[in-house]
Amino acid sequence: MEQRFPFLHALQDFSLEKGKSRSFLIFLALSFIFWLITKFSNQYTEVLPLEVSFIKHPVGVVPTSDTTSEIQLTLTASGFQLFFYKLLGTELILDSKKGVFNDGIATLPLELSFQEIQDQLFGSITINSIFPNTVNFEYTQLSNKRLAVGLQKGLDLSAGFGIAEPLRFTPDSIDVTGASTVLDTLKGVYLNTKQKSKINKSFTDQFELINPLKNQLKFSESTVTLNAVIDRFSETSLKVPIRLINVPDSIALKLFPADVEVIFSASLSRIKTIDLNNFVISSDFNTLKKEDLKINLQLLQAPDLLQNIRWNPKEVEYLIRK
Repeated sequence: MEQRFPFLHALQDFSLEKGKSRSFLIFLALSFIFWLITKFSNQYTEVLPLEVSFIKHPVGVVPTSDTTSEIQLTLTASGFQLFFYKLLGTELILDSKKGVFNDGIATLPLELSFQEIQDQLFGSITINSIFPNTVNFEYTQLSNKRLAVGLQKGLDLSAGFGIAEPLRFTPDSIDVTGASTVLDTLKGVYLNTKQKSKINKSFTDQFELINPLKNQLKFSESTVTLNAVIDRFSETSLKVPIRLINVPDSIALKLFPADVEVIFSASLSRIKTIDLNNFVISSDFNTLKKEDLKINLQLLQAPDLLQNIRWNPKEVEYLIRK
């Protein structure tokens, strides 16, 4: 049999050798694992960089810079714990109410947050030291400001139509709460009227207010009602005399021509009520220079809610007599 089946004997010998190799590798792997566990179970002292962020600010305090800082903790911990923090890191979340707030700078002594830091480190980790001892961030105080409601841009009206009466907003102003540095830049709050276009009739609708900084500003109202009276507009013109101002008593100033044509559009319901006395076109003697051959004209007064006001000529010749 041994001579008739030599292949079977060779396969059997190979299996025995392979079994010995597998056992050796398993033993080697187990030895390495036990060694690794032993090593990682030992206590080590190392310096680890960690991020710290501050929340729960005192009432009225709004951070204006990043509240996240990097600190270095000298820790005594097991190899497993240190490996975890080195591999994944962590962010410590601390309460800023323990800090000192003065002149726009918040100073947070970290020794006051020692227990907070300790509670967020898992296991029996010992904190030996914290560097730096303090961290800072910039802040501002919350303020309140009453701002008028208005339109950032005019209404999208159909050709030939215009606003016939002053727009009515309900409410006409709201309270805005936010950082004083931000509030100081605001002149008003505005409606979002984009959804309304090619308007050719009067309406009363609610519109959302545009909050340009939702994370920094709080509005007392989110919507405002707008009442707009819309009418068809027509164009007309009037001859308006030029008024002279700042002319010395010792000088007689004569203009050529003495009046100008003022052209404008007004609603059909009021166009007939507007006359030349509603306009003031002026010529200011103080703006005149010796080399000027003509003097500029300015529109100082005109009725509200007119469209496309213009006048001709824009400047006139003059004659001075002393």
